[in-house]
Amino acid sequence: MSLLKRMFGNGTAQKPRVRICVECGMPVAEHRDWCSILRGQREMERAAAARSAQAGPASPAKSS
Repeated sequence: MSLLKRMFGNGTAQKPRVRICVECGMPVAEHRDWCSILRGQREMERAAAARSAQAGPASPAKSS
């Protein structure tokens, strides 16, 4: 019977999936400050922001 329910659906909505951090064990939306994975993500975001700010809004074109 459960096979038929899976094939044809029983009309209930699926539960939303929650991503869990492998280090701190918390949902990704609720990371702990001590989590090294979160710290690494923040450092990468800061580096990307610094690169985009360093490049400026319009890069000068090379003239031939």
